[in-house]
Amino acid sequence: MWLDSILELIKKHLLPIWIEGYIMGFVSKETERALLKEKEPGTFLLRFSESHLGGITFTWMEQGENGEPKFNSVEPYTKSRLSALPFADIIRDYKVIAHGIVPENPLKFLYPDIPKDEAFGKHYNSQQRKAFPYIPSAFIPISLFPPPSSSPEPPMTPGMFDMLNQHLSPFEIETAMSSPYSE
Repeated sequence: MWLDSILELIKKHLLPIWIEGYIMGFVSKETERALLKEKEPGTFLLRFSESHLGGITFTWMEQGENGEPKFNSVEPYTKSRLSALPFADIIRDYKVIAHGIVPENPLKFLYPDIPKDEAFGKHYNSQQRKAFPYIPSAFIPISLFPPPSSSPEPPMTPGMFDMLNQHLSPFEIETAMSSPYSE
């Protein structure tokens, strides 16, 4: 059952990047962290989820406040989520919003050291055509990191909303905040 769901995920949603060898595949969290520990911040790898049936996740390394490596893994993407947006586009457009900082893509290098756009560029959805008279919009996968300590402030302060409003359209903000995957 587990292997069948992975094979279906590969066939329907991941085949081009699987053929390229960009998915580590069946790697434990411990091995993943050992591989990423000595790499440049922003280095990430793709692996199948141990906890979500038929899911793929990515983990990236960044420097923690104490200089130690910090690892971040996203909620696994399943076939239902990948039906909405190709995985290469998720990698390209992924953003993290944390502590009021401008949203940014933390994914820089595919393990071991391949620049992200070099690895995935040919797999990006090239349907970037302008559809006039429509205002272009984008579906952007976003992770919202909780603040490091509990705070009496609401989850989004007016200042944070103003900052987001400068960088994202109201539709993108509403989509991210109302997504069933945002929790």
